Amino acid sequence: MIENLSGLHVLVILVFLALEVLALVQVWRDRRRSNLVKVLWTVAIVALPVIGLLGWAVNWVLGRAADRLNRPAGPAA
Repeated sequence: MIENLSGLHVLVILVFLALEVLALVQVWRDRRRSNLVKVLWTVAIVALPVIGLLGWAVNWVLGRAADRLNRPAGPAA
């Protein structure tokens, strides 16, 4: 089975695994989330790899955008 993998397949798998690890690290470093939410995201990312990763990515991007909108404006010039 492994002998049927081409270099491109291996590259795609490695990129996907790197994104999974990045998602899990970001989930557990987020201090605003409770441990229950972190566990639920971990289960979603590991159990449903593509859907969990995409869901986390959308949630992360939207959360960052909301943080930017809620950030107080700097001093007026």
